[in-house]
This record gives sequence, C-alpha cells and structure tokens, in this order.
Amino acid sequence: MLLRLIIWILIVLLIVFFVIFNVEPKVKVTLFPGVFLRNIPLALVIIISFFIGLLSGALISFTQIVKHKLELRKLKKQLEKVEQEKIEKKKFEEEKNSQKEEKQSE
Repeated sequence: MLLRLIIWILIVLLIVFFVIFNVEPKVKVTLFPGVFLRNIPLALVIIISFFIGLLSGALISFTQIVKHKLELRKLKKQLEKVEQEKIEKKKFEEEKNSQKEEKQSE
C-alpha cells in the first residue's frame, strides 16, 4: 500500500516537472467554433488529452464490466435452479426406488 502511494506520488511529480519545464511551446486550442483558449502550454494540452482518453477508456471498460457482472449473476441463478432441480430429481428417484424395494419385499 505504501509502495503504491510512493509510486503514484513519483508519477505525479514527473508529470508536474514535465509541465513546468515544457511551458514554452504555447498553442491555441479550439474547443468549439468561436470558442478557443490561447497560449496554453503544449505539455498541458498533451496531459489533459491523455487523461480524457484514460477516463473515456475507463468508462467504456466500466460499462463492459457491469454488463459481464449482470450476465454472471444471471448465469449463477440459472445454475442454482438447475442444481436444485437435480437434487429434487435425485430425491424423487430415491423415493421411487425405495417404493419399488418395499413392493418387492412384500
């Protein structure tokens, strides 16, 4: 846990240093037609783009994970139903066999 925290802190520090030392190339970012940001450091644009891509990928993955979990839950319910039917069938066959044995012994 502590090692993981230290690694994340190092990654964040590297990103911060990357942005701080690469402020010179400035770019103009057009958000919508007529809406733009001027003099934004290129490194900041790259990092923000990376995190937007990361978040969108995580969101797509999250929807797939939820879909698979719902399917897994459905399959588990079906399995429990089939196992219960199997147990009931086995009990029925045992009762049937015991009745046959009783009739044969008479």
